[in-house]
Amino acid sequence: MLKFLIFFALLAGSSLFVADAFSVEVELQTKNDWFIESMGWLTPEKASMQEQFKLIIDQSNHVNRLSIGIISTDTNDIIFPDNIEALSSNPKIFSWSLTTQFACAPGKIDKACIIIDVKREGLGDNLQEMRKNTVEITDKIVADGVLMFSPEFHSITLQPKISFDGSEQVIVSQVIYTITKPSAKVLFTALTPMLISSDVITAGGFLNNAKKLSENYFADITLTLMPTKNMALHMLHVSLTCSDDSEDTSGSPRCNPEGNTDEKIARGDINPLDFFQAENINRSKIFTDKFLPLNSVIQVLIFSEQDLQVKSVNSNVIETLQNIGDVQENGWFFMPKSGKKIDGRYIFGQESSVSKNDLAFSIGSYSVDDIEIKEIKESGGCLIATAAFGSEMAPQVQFLREIRDNTVLQTESGSIFMAEFNQFYYSFSPTIADYERENPVFKEAVKLTLTPLLTSLTLLQYADIDSESEMLGYGISIILLNIGMYFVAPAVLIMKVKKRI
Repeated sequence: MLKFLIFFALLAGSSLFVADAFSVEVELQTKNDWFIESMGWLTPEKASMQEQFKLIIDQSNHVNRLSIGIISTDTNDIIFPDNIEALSSNPKIFSWSLTTQFACAPGKIDKACIIIDVKREGLGDNLQEMRKNTVEITDKIVADGVLMFSPEFHSITLQPKISFDGSEQVIVSQVIYTITKPSAKVLFTALTPMLISSDVITAGGFLNNAKKLSENYFADITLTLMPTKNMALHMLHVSLTCSDDSEDTSGSPRCNPEGNTDEKIARGDINPLDFFQAENINRSKIFTDKFLPLNSVIQVLIFSEQDLQVKSVNSNVIETLQNIGDVQENGWFFMPKSGKKIDGRYIFGQESSVSKNDLAFSIGSYSVDDIEIKEIKESGGCLIATAAFGSEMAPQVQFLREIRDNTVLQTESGSIFMAEFNQFYYSFSPTIADYERENPVFKEAVKLTLTPLLTSLTLLQYADIDSESEMLGYGISIILLNIGMYFVAPAVLIMKVKKRI
């Protein structure tokens, strides 16, 4: 029997920041080493760091919250100042956090906060004594400042908290200090080189997505230290709360209206990467050449007033997490996959990245007959064209998708070609698509480059393809035509120019 402990951090949305974390212990049961080897299974290794991507979709209130970050038990991954790190061994401290979350200090919407939770037990028999003893503890912690900030006392309240492993409820005295509120982008830029190890930064992964999210004007950033019995959790999360309701008057920003994210959610089409208009997400390179299937997790939580049901997914479905064999492959694990709450977690298995297409799944109203989750075997999205023309709904992108789905994939030879082509295409297209979004000049150049290809593919609209031989004939003709346009014609032109010179 092998026990493998994995951590999932939940950010609970409230007027105050709460680090409501829990752990899930998965027993990966095996018979013996011989059995593992005979099945071709890899044995999970252990790493101190986990990267998290969490999306909460609250359909009842038309509000969504996206949170991306890292959590580690190694002080060399996230490095807090000595006076903060010392709290790890202080039995009175339940948690410490610095957050720019909106209204973290009631009545002070223009301030960020230092929040220190002190365990209520032993602080005094009455409220006045408890307040006095609590503030004496926390004042010492902030006396010399916190990072580059000078905190000012704001308030103290009693709060119930759940321990990290979910085993007990603890009453804490929560002390809030206010500090100057920088933007998430400024704070992320300032704190990352100061607190995050160079190895973690250069390894990229979800941290790159957190950086991108911090650039949103409405994003917030939270640092947390949470002591546990045998270790301390070090956390960095960047979050964004947004509305998917065009008539929302709460002041929350729209959820990427340019990408039609709110319309997609309303239709039941769920994809975490819609919030970025990103075409893929990569794991940290720290996990390269290691089998750490549970150290990168994408979680989607959906809350609704009506019973919902997962209708379809675009990738593998993991039915259980009971043995090593269950985490060998990537895919979605739902617990549950129907009801007023749906909790889906994408596990990478042996993969180092996942495309937007593979993360997609759909939900709908619950039906009496349990609907089997069906895997939709589709090719991936047109990454380069989508980045070039700005949207999946652009006419050029829709044209490419229609040619692929309605013409090429309708024949066996076309399906075989697309399967081979996709392996080649997705080996480089995510990098090019990312560079297009970063460099407008390169983006325009790609648009011009795609024009001959789009023109040649229009010929397939006028072709009457009824057999495998016709598909092969037209396909080879289109390929040769593009080779002529992209390679032969420029080569001939260059040779003629050289002769004249």
